[in-house]
Amino acid sequence: MSAQDSIWTLNNEEILAKVEEIHVETVSYKKFDNLSGPTYHIKKSEVSKIIFENGNEEIFDVSPKKEDKKDISMEETQAFLIEYIGKYCYDDNAYLKNGYQAKFEGDYLRLTLFNKDKSKELSSNLYDFKSVYSFRSPDRRNKDLAFLNLHVPVLVNEKKDKWEKQKLVISVEGHEHAESIVNALKHYNYLLKNKNKKPGQKF
Repeated sequence: MSAQDSIWTLNNEEILAKVEEIHVETVSYKKFDNLSGPTYHIKKSEVSKIIFENGNEEIFDVSPKKEDKKDISMEETQAFLIEYIGKYCYDDNAYLKNGYQAKFEGDYLRLTLFNKDKSKELSSNLYDFKSVYSFRSPDRRNKDLAFLNLHVPVLVNEKKDKWEKQKLVISVEGHEHAESIVNALKHYNYLLKNKNKKPGQKF
């Protein structure tokens, strides 16, 4: 029997499907019992997670898991990300060798990659974490090594203000550190989306 994807809604409803594409605001899919039929679309705000046929998961529910998280400010979240990314995040191609430095430029997060002794800048990119396409749970490996897999817009042309979707893969020292960074990025996404809401506005 062919494998299938499972889309789980916030109401804990499972949709058996074949996911075609994950967009900025929606997920396109075909019903698994009618793969030659029409393509359906569901808002990402209505999806908690997708479990793909290979067992990988995409996590979409970015609301705080605990009420007290709502009290963590933008400044505290940014400071946490700067500290943890600087201490524990590395290039995914070299085992805990080339390290990242994080800083915020307005609401955007700049990630700069340095060589091991931080004497040379290897790359520097600006990311928009307000428009994250998907958050995935950290991929845990042996020896306390984890990987973050994030689909997020990156600035590719500053003059034209052009952004493109990119898969950002970062290796992290420590499974718990990786989980904390993902949770902080989810909370930052939540804060950015609620930043411009007027008092009393729910949506």
